[in-house]
Amino acid sequence: MHFYYRTFARVALLPYIGGTVIHVVRLICDVPITDIPFAVDWFVVIIGGYAGLGLIVFRRKIPFNNSWDKTAYGLLVFHLNGSVILHSYILIVGNHDVLQIFPRWYSLLAVAYFVALGCYCLSLNRRLYFQ
Repeated sequence: MHFYYRTFARVALLPYIGGTVIHVVRLICDVPITDIPFAVDWFVVIIGGYAGLGLIVFRRKIPFNNSWDKTAYGLLVFHLNGSVILHSYILIVGNHDVLQIFPRWYSLLAVAYFVALGCYCLSLNRRLYFQ
């Protein structure tokens, strides 16, 4: 359990770095969202699931600074675990059709919140591992 505690928040950074890159590429290259490879879904399910479960399991060990910090943490838990559920569904049905509800301009919004949640993950890592 010690290894899991020492790694879950570090691993949580990976989907936010990757997601930012994917949404930037979508904006620049106009790649249809339904054309993303299934490897992306597997990455989100495995890596995001590992980190998302850790966010839930170790919530009582988080040194929160204030209520805004708790709110940001809740958004992180909701977004990461929601993404894991969505990408699990995609793998089960075998297509990306459900993603068609997100228009191209949505990636601009997604870049903003992926960067924000990624920065929050960085601050969480500093508090957990570099005190």
